[in-house]
Amino acid sequence: MTDDDKASHLKTLAREIREDLGDQNVLDALARELAAQRLAMAQLQEQLAGLRSQLQTVVLVQKSRDILLPQARADYAGRRQLTVEAGMPMAPDHGFHALERDGVGNAFRWTGPTQTFHFDVHLDRTVPLRFVLQLPMWGAEHAQGLRASSDEQTLPLLQRQGHRVLEFEGVLFPRETLGLTRLTFIAPRLSSAPVDAEETATRQLGVPFLRLTVSEAEPDEVDTWRRAMEHGRETPTARPRAEPPAGGEPATVS
Repeated sequence: MTDDDKASHLKTLAREIREDLGDQNVLDALARELAAQRLAMAQLQEQLAGLRSQLQTVVLVQKSRDILLPQARADYAGRRQLTVEAGMPMAPDHGFHALERDGVGNAFRWTGPTQTFHFDVHLDRTVPLRFVLQLPMWGAEHAQGLRASSDEQTLPLLQRQGHRVLEFEGVLFPRETLGLTRLTFIAPRLSSAPVDAEETATRQLGVPFLRLTVSEAEPDEVDTWRRAMEHGRETPTARPRAEPPAGGEPATVS
């Protein structure tokens, strides 16, 4: 703003003040105006102090990030494989019921009480990663229509039949963001089953979980998965010979 602009603006403000004062007591009116200006100035100073504090916090976070990011990259680098077994400790709030075993001692867990269950894992996301969710074959009917997502994106699943297990395969593509990867699955439906044979209380069950494996995806594996997704093709799954009641003992799983 030039000096001429400032002078013109001051004249305009002076004229507006004179019009506001009118025939009122000039001294009282000026006192009220000065008090209002001081109050507004105090509020602005308080807001400015708050903004300075926030800015200092942002600067400190940025400095910490600049210091820690290289170390974080080193910590995450190479974490391209993991296995999560049903027999491992698992938090109920991740969507899993207590550990159970079949007739020959194989560990499994029902998911529930909601349709969603998830895994929070630390992985090197600079390369494509292949993940496989394994369920017992007797749980095939429960799993039809199973979905997966991560990084706010739906992950198409390729269904395969393994040795007495049902596999759902997907790919986590590279991302620039460091940090936790949350891999979420959504069971197609829930079923009710008694908590105990002698009790009337029930629990909500999704799918029977055996294990999750993650490994670095080879280029040919990614191509095979991509072609299968483009053609909507799934490996046929054999119908289980017999399925136990929900929550009961499953057939042998190996």
